Amino acid sequence: MKCIVIVLLSLFLSACIQPPKPLRGEYSDISPQAYQKNPQTDLNIRWTGFVIEVENKTEHSCLTIIAKVPDERAKPSRRIRVDKGRFIACKPVFFEPESFMNKPVTVTGTVKRLVSKTIDELKYDYPLVDAEVVYVW
Repeated sequence: MKCIVIVLLSLFLSACIQPPKPLRGEYSDISPQAYQKNPQTDLNIRWTGFVIEVENKTEHSCLTIIAKVPDERAKPSRRIRVDKGRFIACKPVFFEPESFMNKPVTVTGTVKRLVSKTIDELKYDYPLVDAEVVYVW
């Protein structure tokens, strides 16, 4: 009887360890770093990381994100702290800077192209994501 309870409890708990509904689906496993080296058109991605900049424009708003390794829930992993590059996620809405700065997020959408910006004196090519979902943890 104990074995049955343990097996059922294990199955129940493993079913709970998955991304929230808005983040579920099939996505490319390419990282932002790998995309920089080999850009492809219209890839469906789910990337995660921490917001380091919020930029609001007339038609859309963009988040600059330091990409991290996702955990089993598609949240930035607390165990694996490896950087996976940077990316920019844009959406035709207003992003309240106070609600996003330094927060962990997961973004789903289509990566469109590389956009060059500078970090201090360094030119950096950011993958640009047309975001469908921006999930703040």
